[in-house]
Amino acid sequence: MVYDIIIENGTLIDPLYNIHQKGNIYIINDKIVSPPKDNEKIEYKQKIDASGHYVIPGLVENHTHIYNGGGDPNLNADVIMLPSGVTSAIDQGSSGWSNFNLFFKSIIMSSMMNIKCYLNVSNSGLITEDYFENIDPKYFNKEMLKFYTKKYKDTIIGLKIRLCRDSIKDMGLKPLEKTIELAEELNLPVSVHIKDLDEIKEAANMLRKGDIWVHMYQQTGPTILDNQGKVINEVLKAKERGVLFDVASGRGSFSFDTINKAFKCGLKPDLLGTDLVAYNVYQRPIFSIPYTMSIYLNLGMSIDELLKICIKNPAEQMNLSGKIDTLKENTTADICIMEIKEKDITFNDKYGGRLNGSRLIVPKMTIKDGKVVYRNIEF
Repeated sequence: MVYDIIIENGTLIDPLYNIHQKGNIYIINDKIVSPPKDNEKIEYKQKIDASGHYVIPGLVENHTHIYNGGGDPNLNADVIMLPSGVTSAIDQGSSGWSNFNLFFKSIIMSSMMNIKCYLNVSNSGLITEDYFENIDPKYFNKEMLKFYTKKYKDTIIGLKIRLCRDSIKDMGLKPLEKTIELAEELNLPVSVHIKDLDEIKEAANMLRKGDIWVHMYQQTGPTILDNQGKVINEVLKAKERGVLFDVASGRGSFSFDTINKAFKCGLKPDLLGTDLVAYNVYQRPIFSIPYTMSIYLNLGMSIDELLKICIKNPAEQMNLSGKIDTLKENTTADICIMEIKEKDITFNDKYGGRLNGSRLIVPKMTIKDGKVVYRNIEF
């Protein structure tokens, strides 16, 4: 048997099947294949020694903006994410229905990565950070939203809306109400940016199982905490109903004060999106998804917990469970090899909070569709 790539001596973690063990990976063409039989002659084109490293399915960026060229926040997914071990991504509302055709043809179809999207309820989506998109329900084009979500049903996985004081103005939660009504008709979840929102309790009561609360640890205006520093009851009930909570840290959408208090109340994330955009790539406090994972590793979450919220759970969102979240044989060879370095490091938020850590996750190699697309020069 001739293998294209053999990865040996690594610690394999498969978040779908809860596997955490030493082992080898064998790749032919774009697939992970069965190991050789006893006494079978082995040939290979490339052998990678992963001693001291973790071998995992490619990371999934749950929250980013990648309509590169379609708006000032958007970045080039392949250039930025593949070197971080990310092989799949979810765009969070960069496009509305009016420009989705171009987004699909120019970016999604040409990317090396697996990309799915939440379609913005605003006609043109998120094209700039200078002002908020128009979310007045009277401008929702329901027929076109229905048409595009049906036409691109394998790519569009939900609807996106951003709620804050500046976006809702004097409309209250009417935009969210109408978005949820439409999502009910389409049998889709809603991803909701909640930041600086006075009606935070009411919004929590409206969200359904499978909907996503974005920027869960933000500290602008009302937060998920009450005056005593406890998670408000409406948020806890939303979690119990099956609402998913996404970190989506961004440049200023998290604080260690909120995180620590929420952790004490048992509210941990279901999804670990970074909200990477063109303005915060390779800049702290976010930098990349491995860097963001490192924050939560140093907060006490295990690597197995992290891979569930960075691979397994977003793969379910993408309707790709069993395809991109496992190292099982006969699945596509999308793989990240990473190291957890013992290193003194300080993480900061924009509010003056800091976390002194001792471990940093460093991506060393990315394999996409069976091809090495990134390799650290020291690996």
